[in-house]
Amino acid sequence: MFRWYILIPRRRAASASPLNFRIGERPHCSIFDENFKRIPPVCKNNLYLYHNWASYSIGAENLGNLVLLRLFQAGDFDKIDKKERKENRRNAMLRLIIGRAGTGKTAAVIKEIARSVALGQGGRILIVPEQYSHEAERELCAACGDRLSLYGEVLSFTGLARRVEATVGGGAARYLDKGGRLLCMALALNNISARLRVYPSARAAAEQQSLLLGALDELKAACVTPEQLEQAAESCPGALGDKLRDLALIAGAYDAAAANGRADPADRLSLLAGRIAQSGIGPENHIYVDGFTDFTRQEQQVLEALLKTGAELTLCMTLDSLSGGSEIYELSRRSCRKLLAFCRELGQEAETELLEAKGEKAEALAFFADNMFSYADAGFAGEAPILLRRAESMTAECEFAAARALALVRDEGCRWRDIAVAVRGFEDYRGTLESVFRYYGVPLFTARRSELLSKPLPALIAGAYEIVDGGWDVDELISFMYTGLAGLDRDECDELSGYIYRWQLRAGAWERREDWRQHPEGYGGVYDEAAEERLARINVLRRRLAEPLLNFQRRGKLAATAAEQASALTMFFEELKLPAALERRALSLEAAGREELAGEYRQLWDITVSALEQSASILGDMEMSMGTFGKLFTLMLSKYDVGIIPVSLDRVSAGDFDRMRRRSIKHLIVLGCSDDRLPPAEEAPGVFTQEERRLLLEAGVDLGGGESELWREFSLIYNCLTLPSRSLCMTYSLSGAEGELLRPAFVFSRAAALFGIEERPADLNMARLSAPAPALSLAAHSLRGGGAAPAAAAEYFRQAEPDRFEKLAAAARMSRGRLSPAAAESLYGRRIKLSASKIDKFSACKFAYFCQYGLKAKTFTPAEFTPPEMGSFMHFILEKTAREVKERGGFRAVSDGELEEITDKQVQAYVSGELNDFREKSPRFVYLFKRLCADARQIVRDMAGELRRSDFEPLDFELDFSKAAELSPAEPGRGEEDFGLTGIADRVDGWVHEGKLYLRVVDYKTGKKKFSLSDVWYGMGLQMLLYLFTLQARGAERYGMEIVPAGVMYVPARNALLQMPRNPEDGQARQKQDEELRRSGLVLDDGALIEAWERGEDKRYIPIKFKAGKPQGDSLASMERLGLLAGHIRGCLEKMAAELHRGSITADPYYRSQQENACLNCDYYDACYFSDGENGESCRYLPKLSDSKAWSMMEGEAENE
Repeated sequence: MFRWYILIPRRRAASASPLNFRIGERPHCSIFDENFKRIPPVCKNNLYLYHNWASYSIGAENLGNLVLLRLFQAGDFDKIDKKERKENRRNAMLRLIIGRAGTGKTAAVIKEIARSVALGQGGRILIVPEQYSHEAERELCAACGDRLSLYGEVLSFTGLARRVEATVGGGAARYLDKGGRLLCMALALNNISARLRVYPSARAAAEQQSLLLGALDELKAACVTPEQLEQAAESCPGALGDKLRDLALIAGAYDAAAANGRADPADRLSLLAGRIAQSGIGPENHIYVDGFTDFTRQEQQVLEALLKTGAELTLCMTLDSLSGGSEIYELSRRSCRKLLAFCRELGQEAETELLEAKGEKAEALAFFADNMFSYADAGFAGEAPILLRRAESMTAECEFAAARALALVRDEGCRWRDIAVAVRGFEDYRGTLESVFRYYGVPLFTARRSELLSKPLPALIAGAYEIVDGGWDVDELISFMYTGLAGLDRDECDELSGYIYRWQLRAGAWERREDWRQHPEGYGGVYDEAAEERLARINVLRRRLAEPLLNFQRRGKLAATAAEQASALTMFFEELKLPAALERRALSLEAAGREELAGEYRQLWDITVSALEQSASILGDMEMSMGTFGKLFTLMLSKYDVGIIPVSLDRVSAGDFDRMRRRSIKHLIVLGCSDDRLPPAEEAPGVFTQEERRLLLEAGVDLGGGESELWREFSLIYNCLTLPSRSLCMTYSLSGAEGELLRPAFVFSRAAALFGIEERPADLNMARLSAPAPALSLAAHSLRGGGAAPAAAAEYFRQAEPDRFEKLAAAARMSRGRLSPAAAESLYGRRIKLSASKIDKFSACKFAYFCQYGLKAKTFTPAEFTPPEMGSFMHFILEKTAREVKERGGFRAVSDGELEEITDKQVQAYVSGELNDFREKSPRFVYLFKRLCADARQIVRDMAGELRRSDFEPLDFELDFSKAAELSPAEPGRGEEDFGLTGIADRVDGWVHEGKLYLRVVDYKTGKKKFSLSDVWYGMGLQMLLYLFTLQARGAERYGMEIVPAGVMYVPARNALLQMPRNPEDGQARQKQDEELRRSGLVLDDGALIEAWERGEDKRYIPIKFKAGKPQGDSLASMERLGLLAGHIRGCLEKMAAELHRGSITADPYYRSQQENACLNCDYYDACYFSDGENGESCRYLPKLSDSKAWSMMEGEAENE
């Protein structure tokens, strides 16, 4: 008969009270056989069984039929304890627990530790990767209860180092943080830069310093010493040898810099390996290692040191076999073989335990885990809880994932925490995923630490250095002021940033003490009282912003060492009163309920001050310019991050593959399953290329990389995709961020092949039905048509929330519509004021007119000297020059030399008045403007040539119809048709003939615009004709004579650029230039007038053609036809005034072609949302009419009236 022994713990031995256990409670005792070999309990059906037969069990109330043969006393316990310790010392060994993913390796270790804790056996340590330590602690605490703190703990390798340092010493060492390590690298390079061959410039290159620091980390993790690098350099001639010698020097100098009262965390594991022997870790300890794919050489040394102490080491590795098997386990296989070989060297025993799948995972998922990377032509018969979806975009993927999570919670009753979302390259998806899950109402936790440089304080520091060391760049200035820490509120930032952006004000403008005088509205602005007040405010704000920066710039330029640079930055902080500003921001965030962000703000100051103190302490008297210190300090700040603490535990977790470790994941959603992510494209190799790594391996320096990195990536994919126990969903996007086409990853296609599943498109309509907010958006689509899903959403809201749905329906029915009469009057006035530009805009598109002249919306652009400004300049020169010439007796009375003198005088007046004598203007601007002045002289000469050949004399320049009361419309309309005329005619010329004054209106054009009767018919290009007919009707009062309309004329205000053959014929260039500069317009068909317009047979300017000496063409118009034009224009204006009074704001852009339409380059395109044929709005297609067709249509219009 099998005999049992029950051991009572010491605390129970004296009382010898009855042993009663509740169902599910672990007994507080241990059971041994007669050889004192402990029998572990097995939990089955919530009962702890101590025998292979179910009849021998500890029941609910007593020991049942279990026979008690002997009850040990306290002394006997000590005997057994010593016997066990002796046996452990004799049989210290390595135990490998291997198996594929999901075979229960971690669970076996946790149960074993829990049994030891229950027995009071201490010294149990579970070592896991740093990122998994929290999850492992939770699992172990759940299994062991509060006794865990007495007998076991969870550590990472770094945590083990801290524990050993606390025992043997070294714990007081001040380990450098990431920023401090970068500073030590900078100091090291500064000390040895003259001896370096490959990296001498790294002394002043912060980015290279960071790269070299990464190489140093890699070398230390591989336990490669500077001496080994020197030896390897001997066998690697050429560039690689020089690189290795440099790295050996850098490594030695870096260690020296770091040893100055500090320690390098990259050496911590190497130090740990040497200290373990004195740490007290020994046979009484049992070390468990779990969660690793492979080990660095440093970590391998730590494990070897643990084995030397006699401690039992249990290592869990995801592996199918030690002798061979799938390549994805190769890295784990190599690590196990190295430890087994080391055990053989020590003469220690080693055993391997292979675990098989226990059926806890869905059968299909277990099948997928076994065959994911196999080459077998396998197939699964039956239903598989695997979904494969393709989506149009990253956003569509995230929407499907949110809907999937909602469906799992609603339909399958799982908790949010049972669901995880994994993405390789998670940062690409983070923003979209968080936004979409928030929109769908799905609680999400993204395990992350927020980068510090994206926060306001580091952004302000980086911006300050960019400003003072980079010429006060406008974009940097605007970013700096909008951090909220520069001393300006939001409105003040808006006003100042608008001004400096418009005028692109850089270093010189900020350093001068005199006030800025450029007009806030740009070129051509009027300096009225409002403008002066704005300028005064802007100058106050400018000085508030600039003073701390200018002081910072001055101190930084004077500072010669790193410590002095740190002091300059400290004084800059004090001037800005940053601590108080950060605290105010944190308090306002707390008041708004944003505690997480408030906590971030409080961390920012502490991290920044610590970094600044380290800079001064480590770099000290090292010579450093302001620019170099700024780059180094900014890069230093980029090494830090800010932790985010979740506000709830029941959330869907999301992260990268290497953050997915939870064994409790039931449902996994994997996004981005495209071949560019799984596996990802090879990253930049850093200091060493793949070929150099291969050569180093031949020289005895193993840095990994190459094939190892690929297998590590495949192992990561495998470990992640095998996590879920219930279901797996994989999606990929058809296009990438830059529009490139994507293909599904291998594992996606493999799943489709194994289970016979066809990938299907992600149905976003069904997805959006799963949450209120997207469903409401879907319901809105149904009101404008749509399919079954939008209709279902609409029906739901119609029944469940009728009031809300009615508001939605009303909004959907809402068209652009019309303004109320009161609104129209408030925007445009009781009497509509029309100008040529307003008429053109209204005729092009009514909505654009509403935006520009009703809302007075303006585009915000720099005040560049673009074609409109060039046109204004040309208008200024032509008008002022012609006016002065007239005062001197006209163009015939002025010589070419005098004409050029007058022109230069007006140019200088423009430079002084409009360009502020070129202050704040770049040399390039001045150069281009002087070229433009040469064009202006040529255009003035061309104008003089025309007027010297004409009997027409300039009568008015820049004639403002809004200021000339006598030029108001002759027959003002009534009611809706009432309007007033505004606008400026560039020049009005007159010719007196037979007691009548013949007037022509001249308009200067810097572009290539031609007069078009087709445009006139459609209500565009009415400017000159409108002025001409107004002068005909009302000009007699102004000029004292009967007015006859002579015509209109566009005058090119540009220098013609001619495309000529290499060897032009005589006179060919002149002929070509005359063609380019010939005027365009309409001329009264009168022989005497035509001759007065331009005398002589060789007519170069008049806008009509001649055949056999006789004028011909559609540019000639009889008085009757001019009357038709006047009537048509009058009708256009009255119709326009009526439409405006009625509040018309319809988007009805004209369209002639893809290259000529109202939407092309429209300033209000983004505000319009116009779509041809929708919402009752459509384009007005305006075919080009011949002049004869236009005349015919106007004649028909007159007949119909």
